[in-house]
Amino acid sequence: MFAQGRPLERARLLFHFESGSARAVLDELAAYQNDDGGFGHALEPDLRTPVSSAVATWCACTVLHEIGAGAEEPLVRRAVGYLLDTYDAAGRRWWIVPPETEDSPRAPWWTYADIGRTFGDCVLNPTAGLAGALWEYRELVPAALLGELTETVLTRLEGWADGAGGLDRGDLTAAELFVQARNLPDAARLRALAAMRRAAARLVENRPEAWTEYLLQPLDVAPSPDSPLFPAVDSASIEANLDYVLSKQLPDGSWPLTWSWAEVDAQAWPLAERAAKGLVAVDRLRTLRAYGRL
Repeated sequence: MFAQGRPLERARLLFHFESGSARAVLDELAAYQNDDGGFGHALEPDLRTPVSSAVATWCACTVLHEIGAGAEEPLVRRAVGYLLDTYDAAGRRWWIVPPETEDSPRAPWWTYADIGRTFGDCVLNPTAGLAGALWEYRELVPAALLGELTETVLTRLEGWADGAGGLDRGDLTAAELFVQARNLPDAARLRALAAMRRAAARLVENRPEAWTEYLLQPLDVAPSPDSPLFPAVDSASIEANLDYVLSKQLPDGSWPLTWSWAEVDAQAWPLAERAAKGLVAVDRLRTLRAYGRL
């Protein structure tokens, strides 16, 4: 991490393992915030545009949740302002990436073209996660909007959890910030969890031989025993996944990624890969500690 990781991930690592300050994390996160309050500049490593996007702002909001940042922070207030300004009220969603996405290096899946089909009309990914972010800072958000968003997300989760096609990995990941949001009413949390647990039980890949692929592994949905989706995952699969993670650490201390777009852009991919490995390393270490494997 200290040789290859981004300053942001180093600050997160120190926060979680060495009594580092939340202020240091906020200071590093600020480097990715634009004047409009949104986040860009490859905060999501596979999306290299400097322009603000809903997905990069969702990434920032997960860090803010992680360190318990309060509504008094100017960075938080600007981020909430960006979300309020870019909310598509007619469709009750945020569009995941902006048109400018096409002008910078990116993974092939981060494309603005045909955005509705590619991302399921963005009605859950990233909308569920950003709705959770607004619940974190409800004092900054109109109550009517929170009510509208909450019922919209719940209806979509419950309708898609068992429907044809159902929820996919991105939808489930976005919804995790929703159910973990501070201030989310308990009744809404329970409704969302019930739908998500049904979906997780279907989506998680329990076969170790498939874990080299970009699939939902048990630890992706249950990174700690306190995770809201932990009850949906078989305990034996979690133990096997922990063994697998420990066995796959590379000599340099990182873990191999399960995706690549080197064939699309051989120059940009190494930068994205290095940043992504830092993200994965912090998450792996936090998970291993949570399960008593450090």
